[in-house]
Amino acid sequence: MVNAILGTQYDLTQQLNEIKRQLRQLATQPVLLHASTGQDAGTPGLSTDINGLHLHNASGVEVARLETSDGALVMFDSTGAEIARYGILTHTAAGSYGAEVLVGGTWVQLGAQTTTWASVSGKPAAFPPSAHTHVGADITSGTVPQADGSQYGWTNTVAGTTQYALWVGNDGGFHFGRNVSSIRYKQDVRSHYTDPANVLALTPVLYDKIGGNKDEYGLIAEQVAEHCPELVQWFEGQIDGVRYDLLAVQLLNVVRDQESRLRVLEGRAPLPAQTATANTPAPGAPAPQPAALPYTIQPQ
Repeated sequence: MVNAILGTQYDLTQQLNEIKRQLRQLATQPVLLHASTGQDAGTPGLSTDINGLHLHNASGVEVARLETSDGALVMFDSTGAEIARYGILTHTAAGSYGAEVLVGGTWVQLGAQTTTWASVSGKPAAFPPSAHTHVGADITSGTVPQADGSQYGWTNTVAGTTQYALWVGNDGGFHFGRNVSSIRYKQDVRSHYTDPANVLALTPVLYDKIGGNKDEYGLIAEQVAEHCPELVQWFEGQIDGVRYDLLAVQLLNVVRDQESRLRVLEGRAPLPAQTATANTPAPGAPAPQPAALPYTIQPQ
């Protein structure tokens, strides 16, 4: 109703002031606290609430969320389980910033690991990887990414000032470690002697790898276990490989024996005799050892 004393001008001024007050309230209220782009149950789209911005797939299942609590981008699988996070890490390094993914039931911080998985549950992975392999790929499928630098050829220049021989551990991450020999890494050092006849009993062979390369060259680990068990590597309770890097150490026994024989023939004093020691089972060999697999070496 128009004010009878002040007239229509006063009344219009009051209405304008009320409109301004309401606009100021709208400008400060969380009008998008609960909103969507038409996303309903079972349909794709975006929605917002106090927890953040939600992305839903064609089935209406939330597949990603930008969280208001810490600004992290979180991804989910088709069941709604969290599988990846970018931002503040909560599973691998609480309080740190980066990216983490769920791999085989274990959270892995990207950039923190020094190697990629080579196998899971003893199932070897196939190499080389496909062009579409991604970090965190399902290892049991047989296609995984290689570690940085693993495709370098022997003629390539390796970056850095020092090169290392590496071991791969059997811990949860199959991490790399330097192969070191300094006395500062050793204790309880004892001499070891292997009968030269045992070393000479090893038969070099050519073989074809099952599903792999042809005409490979090496030794049969089961035969090595018979004569020089300290050169054998075990994996999950079975004979698995040969420590070729230690074969040269074993050959020193052969060289010493031959040198002593030459000295005697030349009328010189032989080398001091070494104390005989029993062959030592290879590290990791189970007790009792399972029966070795049978093998046959064909004549050349």
